[in-house]
Amino acid sequence: MKLLKSVSLAALLFAATPALAFDDQRQGFILGFGAGFHTLKENYSSSGSNDWSRSEGGLATSFKIGAGITDQVAVYYVRNASWFSAPYFDGVTTRDATYTIGISGIGASYFLAPSAPSGYFLAAIGVGDIAVPFESSTKSNTGGAFMFGGGYEFMKNLMIEGTILSTNIQDNSSPPITLKSSSLQFTINYLFY
Repeated sequence: MKLLKSVSLAALLFAATPALAFDDQRQGFILGFGAGFHTLKENYSSSGSNDWSRSEGGLATSFKIGAGITDQVAVYYVRNASWFSAPYFDGVTTRDATYTIGISGIGASYFLAPSAPSGYFLAAIGVGDIAVPFESSTKSNTGGAFMFGGGYEFMKNLMIEGTILSTNIQDNSSPPITLKSSSLQFTINYLFY
């Protein structure tokens, strides 16, 4: 975890250099936002046995900040999340709440051409989490996560992207519950460079 924080901080400091920012070239500072939809499969298990699973769908979001090493290679901090509604028990009643499962980590993209239009591949590794962000009495659970996928920059800065986000999250309850999730995300992204 300390290594991930150190690498993330170094990438952010490197990306924050004002030179080469927003000069219409992918080399230099980059900042990206995206939104779309996802399908999510969750498998919960405890003591090694599969207890239950569910499938959800909803909003997918994407955030990237980092640097283009060249016009074809970018390294960045990434936060991708799958948002969905599911039952939530607050200790007294059960009601629907908004959940998020996502990754926060280090990602990289390889563009097939130095300028748009261009296809690209991406991959990321980091910390996976599940949270109920709009409920004050909850905490998030974390674990490992990775993501891979690809996309197409069909005009300068504007991209469509498909990713597979996989997490392995351990809940600290007794007995411990393990959540393994896989989310297929489709987003439209805008990448400032």
